[in-house]
Amino acid sequence: MDSGGCLMPKVIQKGKLSDKSRSRFSDMLISLLATPLNLLFIGVKIIWSGRKLRLAAIALAMIAVAAVMFRVESFSPLADMLRGETYKATASAGFRVNDITVEGRKRTQRDDLLAAVNIRQNDPIFAVDLPEMHNRIEALPWVERATVLRRLPNIIHIDLHEREPFGFFKSGKNLALIDDKGVTITRQHLAQFGHLPVFSGKGAALRAANFMEMLQSYPVLRNRMVAAHWNSGRRWTVRLDHGGQVHLPAHGVTDALDRLMKLEKERRVLAIENQAIDLRLPDRVLLRPATERSSSWDDWEEESAS
Repeated sequence: MDSGGCLMPKVIQKGKLSDKSRSRFSDMLISLLATPLNLLFIGVKIIWSGRKLRLAAIALAMIAVAAVMFRVESFSPLADMLRGETYKATASAGFRVNDITVEGRKRTQRDDLLAAVNIRQNDPIFAVDLPEMHNRIEALPWVERATVLRRLPNIIHIDLHEREPFGFFKSGKNLALIDDKGVTITRQHLAQFGHLPVFSGKGAALRAANFMEMLQSYPVLRNRMVAAHWNSGRRWTVRLDHGGQVHLPAHGVTDALDRLMKLEKERRVLAIENQAIDLRLPDRVLLRPATERSSSWDDWEEESAS
């Protein structure tokens, strides 16, 4: 199924064609009838050269009639019948799903993707509702965007762009893996991403990427950071890997971090365990022991808001 292009198994029972198949039928008609004008006259001469080809001309005429009837509501039942028969005819001519190829799948579960695809081998390829399939695939948690194509005569191709895990968002006791846009990916099987930072506080998920980008210029702090709490929609408190904290101001954050880096060079303050570094005052850096209750995550969130 993946980049190599393996055939998907028959996992979904085929259902009755819905009214939405009208758009797929129109796509099929365009594919079959969009012949360059200069080839039309040659085709007419060839079609009438033999009995079988005359039958082919009749079949094409039926498709054209169905296209017209398809536009007229009063002919809907007959058009539906012709549509179904045309799907069968095109499938017999080789326009049926023999393979489904997928590119870009890394973390999306195979069974989840199969359920979203929802087609079987040998289904008429023009009966496949590509927009609906596209929507089902993009609803999968790991999929950020997808492209779904017919590769005539017999292949459905899916190109996935998956979300990249960026960090965790913690709300109360609930923990969710998020991407760099703050979108929740999953709340299951999180252990493998334990190296990622945790963000908390209302609105933190949406601001996390910008905050981490800013910390790129301060690798000493970034490398020690394990969590960050967004306080009252105003400022960040960073939790360090040894239990220490860094209280950042609401304004002038880079100036405060520059002062911290100067102090780090002089005294290596970031290496001191369980120390709270308060940068909220513009003219000084306050150092004090972190309270014992900061070892508890929920208590630390409460304390960092103070």
